Amino acid sequence: MAQPAANSIATRQRRSSGPRLGELIDAFLDQLASGGVSTHTVGAYRRDLRGVAGRLATAQGLDDVSRLRLAQVDSAALEAGMAAWATDHAPASVARAWAAWSSFFTYLISEGIARANPTQVAQRPKPPPPAPKLIAGGDVSERLLSAAAIPEPSSPSAWAERDVALVATLGLTGLGVSELVSLSLGSLRRDSSGGLVLVTGGGGQDQVVPLQPGLGDLIDAYLASRKAWLGSESPDAAFLIDASAQPMTSSKVQYLIQRLYERSGLDSQVPEGAAVQALHATFVAEALAHWAEVLRGGLTAPPGRRRRAR
Repeated sequence: MAQPAANSIATRQRRSSGPRLGELIDAFLDQLASGGVSTHTVGAYRRDLRGVAGRLATAQGLDDVSRLRLAQVDSAALEAGMAAWATDHAPASVARAWAAWSSFFTYLISEGIARANPTQVAQRPKPPPPAPKLIAGGDVSERLLSAAAIPEPSSPSAWAERDVALVATLGLTGLGVSELVSLSLGSLRRDSSGGLVLVTGGGGQDQVVPLQPGLGDLIDAYLASRKAWLGSESPDAAFLIDASAQPMTSSKVQYLIQRLYERSGLDSQVPEGAAVQALHATFVAEALAHWAEVLRGGLTAPPGRRRRAR
């Protein structure tokens, strides 16, 4: 059987010798305490340093932190340990632990114990995406679609079919307002099975957004009411138009959504600064249970008024 290379043996010996990490951590904490750092702060440093050290030891097959040596903590090992720490700690806790380890190695370098700070080259674990903000109140999608299906009688821009299609498209596709108002009639296409899809983007970066059957029906209802009013149109015509047959702007869409929140009694439950994003997140959450029933209800709602262009 082949014998281990001499340099591999030397590396293992070097890693299994040298200062013990746990003892160095204790020395660092003692220096903090003697320098007047509060007991609370020293305790936080201890939890972060010892906690991540435990993950480092486990990753290297060690059953106890006391067996971990400084030479075993390089940038790759620290990345693995911090990644393990991030799996069950909040992003703020991960950032605090990272700062603690950076301070710890700064101390080791100042004492001539370490030559480099691995936190300066190691890659920090990426924080998980923030949880989507939801609109409280219950039956949000149904309440908004019902409000859209029966527009305000005094509104000069009331158009039930368009408003229902607009709300449902924002809620079920995840498109932003700017993306939605940039769509044209040509963005609506049929796939090989005859289902309706939206094609967004440009410059060779097209993205196909499949539309659920219920949503496709709502859009078809809007297009039918539009064709009865304006007849045939160019594929370049805007997908969303106002009561004067002009393309809807982002501000008009946002105003319409805000008015629907107010008329549905939901305006106080909408997360600040996330009116459209929360709309999509809430629709998705509620759609898992009953989106088909909600959309069918929207289709059978009485048609609202629409003013033709003068």
